[in-house]
Amino acid sequence: MRARVLLALAVTALAACTAPHIAVPSVSPVPSASPSVVATPAASGKGLWTAETGIYGTSFHWGPPSYICGVGYNFSYSGGAPLVSVDVSAFFPDAFAAHVTPSTVDRAIGWQHPASMQINSPEIHDAAWLSRLGGTMGAVCQNGPSDLDSLRGTILKVNWETIEGTYEREFRVDEIRGEMMACGGQDGRIRIVWADPRQC
Repeated sequence: MRARVLLALAVTALAACTAPHIAVPSVSPVPSASPSVVATPAASGKGLWTAETGIYGTSFHWGPPSYICGVGYNFSYSGGAPLVSVDVSAFFPDAFAAHVTPSTVDRAIGWQHPASMQINSPEIHDAAWLSRLGGTMGAVCQNGPSDLDSLRGTILKVNWETIEGTYEREFRVDEIRGEMMACGGQDGRIRIVWADPRQC
């Protein structure tokens, strides 16, 4: 009987030593997500033009003494697809033609364009250059500052082309701002200064 008990204990001990090991799953750290590169989307859409405009009259200019009156503008483009070309034009009220000299009446009728038409050449100017433009359009007035009121209601129209399409926007000019000067920059662009005409 005693031998049987010892044999049973020996078998139990041997079974405990030879039993298969039960694997406990180990918890490994979750690898962090690899950093990703976020690409900035290219500008798209028709964009937005902001305008600083005004009616001007000045005797401070090149050429024969005269009083030139018209409209001036500074346009700035942002938020859209890159520009390919830009065209600015003005349509003066019908009353304006009666206030200008006969030799310049053709500048007061129909859609007018600034003298510097080369601004619309994409071969010369890039999109950044075209995004900021200034200029003037007008004629020689007969009576001086009293003629400026006839310019109220002038329409300035911007037509532009981007790599995605063509668009247009109109601005109405009503404010008489008096003296101004068209200042040329080193990059060939014009900026209108509504201040002392002797300073750029």
